[in-house]
Amino acid sequence: MKRKILVASAAMMLAQGGAMAQQAAPAAQPAAVKPADPFAQAIAARQVADFARREGDPYAMLTAARMLKQVPMSEGEAAAGDDAAFSPDALFAEAKALARDDQALLLQIRLSQSASGRGVMASAFGKGLVRRVQDVNPRNAYRFTVIAKGGEPLRIGAIGDIGTSMYIRLLDASGKQLCLDDNADYAPVCAVTPRASGEYRIDIGNKSAAKSRTVILSN
Repeated sequence: MKRKILVASAAMMLAQGGAMAQQAAPAAQPAAVKPADPFAQAIAARQVADFARREGDPYAMLTAARMLKQVPMSEGEAAAGDDAAFSPDALFAEAKALARDDQALLLQIRLSQSASGRGVMASAFGKGLVRRVQDVNPRNAYRFTVIAKGGEPLRIGAIGDIGTSMYIRLLDASGKQLCLDDNADYAPVCAVTPRASGEYRIDIGNKSAAKSRTVILSN
């Protein structure tokens, strides 16, 4: 009998000790969520839009439009507006076309498009992603220069009209080629980390026979 009482007491003490240990253990802290990279999100939106076109998926196209709408742009570019194929309004229009007569989905698209403001009101992006729209003539290139900081990533993307063949070339002040994306698609990207601060030249080329309304992105 004494042995049973001792066993029961020991079990109770162990249970109480375990409960105390659980109470004493610090609560797990949720992992900090890093802010989205605006350049990466814009490129991801383009990839989702490509998937939506291939699959004829209006929901995927709506997601792409919402992703792009949430990317903070520089103040001047955000206010200017454009008729390029790669813009939130253009992707919303594609989503509506894919939705056909689905009235519930069309209402959802209209509500998403008319939502005031961009998803990111303030962030570590500073003034936001630099974005401009430029016509690139057939078998020609649009050339511009940037001042880049040494040791910091420099990323340039170009998204032309669907079906065009575009390329990006990045050169330093001496004319040395640092990056070339010439894979015969409509959305090339160059990403480098310059060794030194200075002026860098970017060529956005159009190898097609038709003019391309091209969105140029840079961080």
